[in-house]
Amino acid sequence: MSVEIVIYGAQIITGLATLAVAFVLVFQLKQQRSVAQRELVLAINQQRQDLAVAVANNTELSDINSRGSHDFADLNNQSERIRFNRLFAAEMSLSNIAQEYADLLHVDPDLALRTSFALFPGRRKFYKESLIRFTLPSEFVEKVDEHIKEIEDSVGEDGQDVSVLDPEMRNS
Repeated sequence: MSVEIVIYGAQIITGLATLAVAFVLVFQLKQQRSVAQRELVLAINQQRQDLAVAVANNTELSDINSRGSHDFADLNNQSERIRFNRLFAAEMSLSNIAQEYADLLHVDPDLALRTSFALFPGRRKFYKESLIRFTLPSEFVEKVDEHIKEIEDSVGEDGQDVSVLDPEMRNS
């Protein structure tokens, strides 16, 4: 009987050790997840900042972005349209990522997205007429379509909805 007690004792100790290892592994996985999320947030923010800096540092691209955002028809040639398209596609891609990770980024991605379309009728028109809608996830496209419809119902196809700039209007 004493051998059985030793075996049971060893099994209990082994079980407790296994349980302790499991708790340590769960704790480490939670820490790794937290680190990975933080790195993801930093990477997304860095990409957005890099894009903004690239546009700001290139006066020609900044001019193309400004003219295309107000009225895509104001772009002078196919080269400018392609450059605007690439810039707009990058912004939409980053907006889609921000939508997916909004809780990690601690931002309201809808506000940024709505503001972009509310202030720039050229962006709305380009979005509606370009192929970009077919390259983005359908859930994101539905959200953008909803924002554009609300904006255009309020200010028309060529109008600007400047109410997005008023903090009191945004919170109501």
